[in-house]
Amino acid sequence: MTVTKGSFRFSEAPMQRDRTAGWRFVRDAGDVFQDAEGTWYLTSLDAVQFAHRNPDIFSSARAFDQLGSPVPLIPIATDPPDHVRYRRVLDQMLAPRVVNALEGNLRAQIRDLVAAFSARGTCDVMDDIARLYPTQVFLTLFGLPLSDRDRFIQWSETIIENTTVGTGEPAPEAIENAMALFVYLQGHIEQKRAHPGDDMLSRVLALSGDEAWSDEEVLGLCFLFTLAGLDTVAAEIGFVMLHLARHPELRTRVVADPDAVMPAIEEILRLELPAPTTPRVTLRDVEVCGVAIPAGSTVMLCLATANREPGRFAHPDEVDLEQSDRYHLSFGGGIHRCLGAHLARRELRLVVEEFHKVIPDYEVAPAFEPEIVFPSGTFHLRSLPLVFPPTTGAPLSTS
Repeated sequence: MTVTKGSFRFSEAPMQRDRTAGWRFVRDAGDVFQDAEGTWYLTSLDAVQFAHRNPDIFSSARAFDQLGSPVPLIPIATDPPDHVRYRRVLDQMLAPRVVNALEGNLRAQIRDLVAAFSARGTCDVMDDIARLYPTQVFLTLFGLPLSDRDRFIQWSETIIENTTVGTGEPAPEAIENAMALFVYLQGHIEQKRAHPGDDMLSRVLALSGDEAWSDEEVLGLCFLFTLAGLDTVAAEIGFVMLHLARHPELRTRVVADPDAVMPAIEEILRLELPAPTTPRVTLRDVEVCGVAIPAGSTVMLCLATANREPGRFAHPDEVDLEQSDRYHLSFGGGIHRCLGAHLARRELRLVVEEFHKVIPDYEVAPAFEPEIVFPSGTFHLRSLPLVFPPTTGAPLSTS
């Protein structure tokens, strides 16, 4: 379908059941265009990469300021030069070697979650894994008690459901739960300042001199992980498991060949992005692909359409493990490339490996039609019930 520029409404894209059709609807509107509400969209790879290469024009800080967060969202709501100071510290704390050290603990946690339902012969991936595991990983990374998982989920889900970039003042429910989360985190910050541990939060708090962070900055980092880290990984767990459930030939290959796990994940990531668009605000007039965009404009970088660029992939709308080494933008690009990309990839790999060790054969529950929540700041499945032969599963981990 061809959309007349200026009449485009993202909410009209047929996304719920078929993202291929949905993103084709968006891409057909053009490389660079303005929608009916005045927001600009960059959909081609060239246009998106131009914005990524020019953070001095396309401001992330200005875009995320619209959330009305009571603390600065570190580091996404910062522009250079402040952004450099934060990333220099944080990139080291989430480097592959750090994630490697956590793997045994994180693997045991997903193994226990799978063992809890394997004998039932059914599970809902979203409720039984996706809502739980990323929050447990966050609590582990920051040295917070796993026993606080359920109330942390309550806070984070309520904040996320009631907060959208560009809508102004957050809803009262978001403010109330954000304050409860801040009080909780502030208490642990004070404890860790007095009694540091071997965790990321303690390491941030231990910074000194010019690198030292204020409590407000630390809270902003925690809040960013809550807003942008937990629900995105949860959503991608659902997308990965949905695709493997629907494509038994791919699942068989993944089960039989450990080397196929990450290529499969990368391809599903390319096609099914939890955060398919990212906002920016132009700081001055700019021309993108021959189109003039005025200063002060809200611009959405459409990573999902750039990932499906015609001619760049042999099969741009399909999972093809032979093209999995091609660069994709599912973790963003430029200076704001996702801080937790290494950790997110590890979580997805561990989920796929441990689930299939116990449950190699499964399918989507009969008569169930998976749908994403749309429109939504984060694309995610409402539910994903699977059925499979009951199994005794792996023994519960004692670690």
